[in-house]
Amino acid sequence: MDQNDKKILKILSENSRTTISTISKKTGIPDTTISNRIKKLEKNTIKEYTTIINPQSVGLNITAIIIIQTESEKHENVEKQLPKLEEISEAYTISGEYDILIKVWAQTLEELNNITNTIRSIDGIEDLTEMIVMERLKEKHIPIPKQPLK
Repeated sequence: MDQNDKKILKILSENSRTTISTISKKTGIPDTTISNRIKKLEKNTIKEYTTIINPQSVGLNITAIIIIQTESEKHENVEKQLPKLEEISEAYTISGEYDILIKVWAQTLEELNNITNTIRSIDGIEDLTEMIVMERLKEKHIPIPKQPLK
């Protein structure tokens, strides 16, 4: 991946609907070259094109980060069950005192409470801590590294 690929990725990550001709104008790279590079990037680098929705416009007014401790012998069960919950947009296994970190969306505090209770009921959940997001300081796409890949 060179600097031109990074330019293309940056533009597409800001708006995946940007046309090839617009990318060409912004980068000074010919249309056919842009098209060929995008095809190559789609094989290994670009996982998907998606839409970022304004959560409030669909009624999701509550965001929570939940960290979870699991029973070690039942950790795999928790890993299988959490992704099935539609209200969870992100889930990560993590190091440290807790084992899993998830991001949850809800319309109301009552709904968040119900989601948390559902999570608590998963076999293998030992403990969890819920933190309600008060303000989004930054919620963005994956950054494109400035340094070349080695």
